[in-house]
Amino acid sequence: MVSGTAAKAAIEVVEHELKRPIISFEIDSAGLYRSILDLLLENRDLNMNRLIIDFMIPLEGGITANDFFKWMDLNYDKSHIDIWSETLNRENFAKLEGQIINEILRLWNMDAIDMVLCQYSNLIPILEEHNIPYRYPIPTPLFLKDLTKRFMYILSLEYMRENLPVVISIFASDNSLNTEENIQLIAHHTNKFFQSNAINCVIQEEKSHCSTIITVENLHQITNNEKNCNLSVYLNKYIDFDISIGYGIGINLEMAVNNAYTAQRESLLSGKSFVFTENGNLIGPLSSKECMVIENQAIYDIGKIAKNSSLSAITIKKIIAIIKINNSNMITTQDLSLHLKSTVRNANRILKNLEKSGYAKITCTQTTNTKGRPTKVYELNFHI
Repeated sequence: MVSGTAAKAAIEVVEHELKRPIISFEIDSAGLYRSILDLLLENRDLNMNRLIIDFMIPLEGGITANDFFKWMDLNYDKSHIDIWSETLNRENFAKLEGQIINEILRLWNMDAIDMVLCQYSNLIPILEEHNIPYRYPIPTPLFLKDLTKRFMYILSLEYMRENLPVVISIFASDNSLNTEENIQLIAHHTNKFFQSNAINCVIQEEKSHCSTIITVENLHQITNNEKNCNLSVYLNKYIDFDISIGYGIGINLEMAVNNAYTAQRESLLSGKSFVFTENGNLIGPLSSKECMVIENQAIYDIGKIAKNSSLSAITIKKIIAIIKINNSNMITTQDLSLHLKSTVRNANRILKNLEKSGYAKITCTQTTNTKGRPTKVYELNFHI
């Protein structure tokens, strides 16, 4: 449990070997509203345009108590802060408090403010040093009690998820090499890998692949929290052909088997390793700079988009993930080809299909210094 949304985001933006649930216990918007009213009751002459709120300084839309009231009238919630914090990188967070305190000192020296409603506790010593009046609102005991109960619930769910079944499908990236002899070789070295990681499991030899069952906790251990495929790296040391792996997580064994099959199909197409989760998210390719979470988002009708554009649902999910990574819905054929690790011809076919179905349109063209046709820039829109 950490003291605020920004602190939580600053921790999450840094990669860690182990991930655990994290929750922030900053005062909620209703509590902040009450704190401002309490200040007004103490001093009815307090000018709401001269009372500023520190966490609002990096946001757009004003920094005063009156600006906060306007946000409340517009059904303000902390999603504004969440969206803002998601756009910051590690370096931005390191500079954040310095930028906020510099702006407060600037306004104070200009005689533009009377008081700071402070949620960044690290700023308090500096405010006191410059004799700047402040109020540090804290959550009520009831709020903290409810938050702790919610955190315990999250921990319970996390513990339950750690024990969900994971089915692993291991095979040669070149499907023609999945012979009986090679499957036996894969099974032998896979067994060695799990023994070296102190994981008990039984390796099953299938017709075209090997399979085994582990837990999500084991999966986190051998993939560094779904980032790297340490198993394929190990196998490629001892086997002279490339290995691909599909990991399927399920709320039961049947779902895990089906999800492993989905991950296996994606792995066969790319020659890499993928994870398909119980929530319908595809993660991969593992051990790659292009590794991403392709979310099964309810805000998009994936099936409808796929059907209308004659493309697979996985392709649509990948494109949505690319939009989120680039923070832009503008893309060229070359960019799409690079992200999908496919040919330019295939990327062009995908964009043409999306254009015909109304999910993409050409907005402009880019020219280069080299000879050749101008590059078309497509604008994607899956919300129609």
